Amino acid sequence: MYLEQSQLSSHQQSLTISAKLIASIKVLQYSSEELEQAIAQELRENPALELDEMTQCSLCGAVLAGAVCVSCERQRNGDGSGDGAHAGLNDGRTELATWDDLAPDLRDARSLAAAADDDRYDPLDFVHAAADLHETLLRQLGAMLDDGEYLIAEYLIGSLDSHGYVTVGITEAAHALRVSEERVTEALALLQTLDPPGVGARDVRECLLIQLRAFEEHGAAPPLTHTLVDRYLRALGAHHFAEIAHELGVTMTQVKVAWQFIKLNLNPYPAHAFEADGASGLGLASDRSTSAVVRPDVVIRRTAQGFEAEVVEQRRYRFAMNPLYSTLYEEGKAHRIAPAALGDSGRQHVRQYVTRTRFFIDCMRQRWETLNAIATALIEFQYDFLDQGIRHLRPLTRGELAAHIGLHESTVSRATANKYVLLPEGRVVPFDDFFDSSLAAKDILRELIAAENPCKPYSDEELTSLLNERGLTLARRTVAKYREALGILPSRLRM
Repeated sequence: MYLEQSQLSSHQQSLTISAKLIASIKVLQYSSEELEQAIAQELRENPALELDEMTQCSLCGAVLAGAVCVSCERQRNGDGSGDGAHAGLNDGRTELATWDDLAPDLRDARSLAAAADDDRYDPLDFVHAAADLHETLLRQLGAMLDDGEYLIAEYLIGSLDSHGYVTVGITEAAHALRVSEERVTEALALLQTLDPPGVGARDVRECLLIQLRAFEEHGAAPPLTHTLVDRYLRALGAHHFAEIAHELGVTMTQVKVAWQFIKLNLNPYPAHAFEADGASGLGLASDRSTSAVVRPDVVIRRTAQGFEAEVVEQRRYRFAMNPLYSTLYEEGKAHRIAPAALGDSGRQHVRQYVTRTRFFIDCMRQRWETLNAIATALIEFQYDFLDQGIRHLRPLTRGELAAHIGLHESTVSRATANKYVLLPEGRVVPFDDFFDSSLAAKDILRELIAAENPCKPYSDEELTSLLNERGLTLARRTVAKYREALGILPSRLRM
């Protein structure tokens, strides 16, 4: 037996991923918040990178140039034109020095002409401008109060939480403002008459009673509704219908009719209704579960030719090379700088950060190009959805979209994860909605349940049959899953 060592050459393929590809993939999958952090870190560490950041509206991403973003409402109405600004009349003051110190500022804050840029100001722009909740409330109060009362109302509005509730007490506000509790109470009562209904309440009970007041004035509320909201809200939430009916001496059907009215017409979170056109009742969950403003990554606008997409951050961020580093690098390459002028460490420093800056800008540019390609392809695939609504959402997978634009499916998944799109109608939705074929069925399911007889709600089997009649062939188990996803109770608990 002989043992012999020898070297043989052979061809073998292996996959090698470059550092640039890894970095570009990482940048691509960043959410907007993560991207801001990454950019901030790069600016701290890289002296050759410069950023000119444009101020943008937090709702629609439009570049701000004055005091109010006139683009928001125009986009909701299907007109993608118009640039403007978006700045509230109130900065949410929580520390008030003295009455005299702030009184002059109120006159400036209440002057729309002073708040806008002189060259761009047009009073009619405010008719179309979409404002945040605080700004809208202050604008409603502007013509109703003098400076003294306006300051009290402004303080209360500044204390509103994300749901629209006042978080400061009457005594606390009176002490902070150095006014009587009666004046604070009067300002709070006036605040509670503004839109959206229920804003300025101190708890859920008061919020619902404020909204109920308008229905009662028109005789549109069932007789028991006020009593249930005022005295039995907790028991109603636990579905103790029989106990409530026995204590009030009425039938359980009367209690359920009033409960159904409350569920479909009253909203415990008035600020949420202001931000989105979602369902407002207690039982039918809105598609947007929080009231926090979600900034879109891509804006889709309606134009005369159809729809067009714009990557918001591409207009927001303008990266550039520091001129000094660029000059030193180019002159060093052309040998116009003597080697001893910078030294080896200096030349290496310039070369390192110039290369790093170009690398980072290329990664950002590739991110924007990828997002734009995906958004443009979605417009092509989901044109009917954008034009006519959720019922026309076409079944689409990320694989189909990736094949259409020549990308890998994983690239599309990374690019769309945790990112949002502003639709022409004004809603901000996640990219995932374009690939969720169940949304149309859920919308019809929501409509069927909202229109059902409250005394005889549909079972899952009946809902399945009704959906089948509308051309949606679904299993009962699937219907039950969709119902639970919408936050709707089963029929035995909806009675």
